[in-house]
Amino acid sequence: AAMWSRGIRASWSLNSMGLRRNRNNKGWQHGQAPQSPRTCVSVSAAAGFSGAFQAASNLLSRLAGGAVLGAGGVLAAQNTAEADAKKKERPQLPTSQLPWVQELASRSEEVLCPGAELRNHPVASMFVDQDHLFETMVQSKQIGEFRCFYEKAAKKFHSVVQLGMDVCGFPQTVHGGLTAAIVDETLGGLGVCMWRAGKLGVRPPAYTARLEVDYKLKIPAGSTILVTAEMDHVSGRKIWMRATVSDGMGTEYAHAKALFVAPRMPHDVIVNTFSKEGKEGPASASQQR
Repeated sequence: AAMWSRGIRASWSLNSMGLRRNRNNKGWQHGQAPQSPRTCVSVSAAAGFSGAFQAASNLLSRLAGGAVLGAGGVLAAQNTAEADAKKKERPQLPTSQLPWVQELASRSEEVLCPGAELRNHPVASMFVDQDHLFETMVQSKQIGEFRCFYEKAAKKFHSVVQLGMDVCGFPQTVHGGLTAAIVDETLGGLGVCMWRAGKLGVRPPAYTARLEVDYKLKIPAGSTILVTAEMDHVSGRKIWMRATVSDGMGTEYAHAKALFVAPRMPHDVIVNTFSKEGKEGPASASQQR
């Protein structure tokens, strides 16, 4: 311990202002030979230069980072200003002024979408809430118009939807989930119209059991889209349908297919019971359930 202490006192030491020499420079420090004053000064100068270089590097890094953030902020502000300018430059026309919508209306009957029809029915409106998704979006200006048409001869159901600007997932691109919801509403509209036409028997309209959407192109915000639904086939309580999402003028954004299933009715149980008795004898209690 004494030798260690003597070695420390005999060595050159570093303080906040640089190096200072002790009175005794002949001692030993932890088994090492003492350094000469010239060597110690060289080491001190190197250490000081290294610290200054590190501090300068840190300062430059912070300045560079600040410059990048500042440039990013300016760019974001410019993009926002450009987007606002585009909104003002591209006013949306009423869908009734679009030629392809006029042509569609000439061969189809305009009807309410399924959710709106249920909530506007004089009897059903007393039992259901006014909480329809698309009516709410129209009121909030996220959707400009949501019009539906039933083409009886071709057995097709069409939705013409004028989308707002604030319906995006990816910037300036309509959210894919909203696209799927519009497709689902259109398929439901076809199911209701087919049921009213007596094509689905006495069962009430079916519910969505499966929906698949294949996205082909992104839909720009502010677009007016056309969703067309068609029936594939019906088997008992199951209804298979398909739909296409386009701009109404040939550009397709998405394709979809769906399975809707109607609720089980009392006559289904009766028919199933008698059909099983005819083939296999009386049905068991578990089969009747």
